[in-house]
Amino acid sequence: MARIWSGSGEPQNFRKESPIPKNLERHRRDLRQELIAAGLDILAEGGLEKLTLRRVAARVGVSHAAPAHHFNGLPHLLGCICAVGFQNLTVAMRERRAIASSSARAQLIAICDAYLDYAIENSGLMQLMFNAHPGAVDDDEVRPVAAGTYRELRDACAPFEPVGEAPDSTETMIWSLIHGLALLRIGGRFANPSRVTNAPDFGDILPNLSLR
Repeated sequence: MARIWSGSGEPQNFRKESPIPKNLERHRRDLRQELIAAGLDILAEGGLEKLTLRRVAARVGVSHAAPAHHFNGLPHLLGCICAVGFQNLTVAMRERRAIASSSARAQLIAICDAYLDYAIENSGLMQLMFNAHPGAVDDDEVRPVAAGTYRELRDACAPFEPVGEAPDSTETMIWSLIHGLALLRIGGRFANPSRVTNAPDFGDILPNLSLR
């Protein structure tokens, strides 16, 4: 038992906290990841309205109070789920880009195709990532990971001249184009029988861009 000087009188006994066993630390990390994975599953199955801390805890098979040891409320959990979403989206974009031809246009189409496929396959997650109400998600968890995803877009747009006066106008246009297309595809808007054009591939609607 260590002793600590109180500033006056006799030294007082001070009990040093025992270190947390490594197996307990590993268990805590594993449970945190299980809770995040359960949240992703519930989100995919029932949408954001079904995602609560109690449902996440029940899915994992722990007490309803257990998530409080790992997350500071539902916004924190949602932030961690969004972070995983952006991480996976970044990986999907990089993998698609790696197998595309080396031309700047092909590289840009590749990351946008990956974005579109990911959005369609994970529509509930994309809604959370981009359309959550302010304050519903802990931005501190999301911001650095989302920045990495945006860098993929920015790097793929870098070879092209800006389409407007702003230096980032090309990436703004491309992001708006692919995200809008994703929302239309998710909502089934191209299934309208009055339409002549079926859901287009991104490459079909990407305008010609001038190289720098």
